[in-house]
Amino acid sequence: MNLSQDTEARLHRGKRKILDDFGADPNVTGAGIGFRRRDGQWTDEPAVVVMVAKKRPEALVSNRRLLPRTVEVDGSPCEVDVIQAGPFSMGRVSDPAREVTAAALEGVTGRMRPPRPGCSVSNPLDGDTAGTLGLFVIDKTDGTVCLLSNNHVLARMGKGVKGEKIIQPGVRDGGTAAKDTIATLKRWVPITTAGTSVDAAIAQLADQSSCSTQPALDRMPPLSATHPAVGLFTGGDQYGGGLITRMDKAIAALKVDPAVSTSDGKLVPAPAEAVVPPKPFMNIEKVGRTSGYSSSVITAIGVESLILTPLGMVLYTDLAFTDRFGRAGDSGSMVLFGGDGKTLVEPEEESSCPLLGSVGSYYGLPLTEDNDLADDLRDDFLAQSLVGRLLIRIPYINQQAVIDRLQGKQATGNERSYASQYYAKYHDFMATVLADPNSTAVVTQEHLDDSIFVINGLAQTVLTPQETQLAYTLYEKALMPTLGMNRRQVLEYMNGHDLYTLVYDAIAKVPTIELNGPIELPR
Repeated sequence: MNLSQDTEARLHRGKRKILDDFGADPNVTGAGIGFRRRDGQWTDEPAVVVMVAKKRPEALVSNRRLLPRTVEVDGSPCEVDVIQAGPFSMGRVSDPAREVTAAALEGVTGRMRPPRPGCSVSNPLDGDTAGTLGLFVIDKTDGTVCLLSNNHVLARMGKGVKGEKIIQPGVRDGGTAAKDTIATLKRWVPITTAGTSVDAAIAQLADQSSCSTQPALDRMPPLSATHPAVGLFTGGDQYGGGLITRMDKAIAALKVDPAVSTSDGKLVPAPAEAVVPPKPFMNIEKVGRTSGYSSSVITAIGVESLILTPLGMVLYTDLAFTDRFGRAGDSGSMVLFGGDGKTLVEPEEESSCPLLGSVGSYYGLPLTEDNDLADDLRDDFLAQSLVGRLLIRIPYINQQAVIDRLQGKQATGNERSYASQYYAKYHDFMATVLADPNSTAVVTQEHLDDSIFVINGLAQTVLTPQETQLAYTLYEKALMPTLGMNRRQVLEYMNGHDLYTLVYDAIAKVPTIELNGPIELPR
């Protein structure tokens, strides 16, 4: 499938409109253009591809933040496809807490002589890091052989100085400047906080005759006119998604040609056909320091996204995006056209709910460790009743408002102390009741007294006067009648139409709480 020039231009205008209208939303992590996918299958429908940190059903998204299904361009609609991807950070290894060992993923962390595309490299002045050697190139200015990788792998985000040593393996993998230097930093494309579309640098090979163009692991052939380069893996997210710098732009900016080997082992400039621009639905493959060999499909091109870097958040533009393609440490990997598109990298464990993180930080509670318990409360209890399904929607729809309200704030010492006491008192109790559908535990007066104590505390700190009145109303009219009920009885009570109407109408009167309309009651 290919996009015509006119279609590409229309989609880019649609992308611009989406980013202008929704780009400031913290949940929107980027946008590009490509084709729509339905139920995981590609279609031939051109679409603006919008990336969000967390994709949820429409009913759980605030109307103000709900992305449109189409965007009007030149008087006609363009399809909008929303995918879960991001937030993105640079794809080098620098955070031990997030690293998955390359050995577990068939990575390339060891010393490799001669060096080959896909192996571990770093600039030792950049600290305990490692990225990936992308490919070898011929410098058009003097004919020397250089290695090409990301700026943030070789040139310390542009803070490097010409002549700095580049080592193989990288520092994270045990390399040292004293014994493992293979090249010296030569040239890079600048990166500033204003943004960039190219993250690339070159380092001149110390031994001009000691290198191999055959990628490490021998899982794919070397670069050639029939196996062309598409780009450099540049950044990724926790799901394995990857942002890719275009190879054609990188080599043009650095004034280099990709190198290929002749039959006698000499390196010469590759033919022009050995570099192609990325296209949606194109199969791609790479070998990277951490995840080793992988093959996926390009989901979107022309991507604009913020990437977390040592400079802060930097806007990267005109990138390609692909699913489940790499991990931290794969930065700089050469991405080539080819592969089966199905040899995917497993995603990392999903991060905790941002709402739990925000509330937990405010009260000093380890709520980020309770994702599973929160899911059990949602799926195994609340989702089983009318009122419960309404209550599920409220925190999702109003999540960002809560996060913004608590941002930069912290509960008082007394509040944190009480919060800790109640957390310890009810955490295991809730887990036990949720784990047993036939639990005989009942709502006691002590439970109700604790509830009103908590409401009184919230009323003095985080709730508005109208929210406080809502809490008291629901306590009196909805919670107090549960005294003496067990789990099964509470669920039956929460399935009542009258209770649902009471709760919905009370919440709807509070202007600071957003609703997307009532759940349709069964007839």
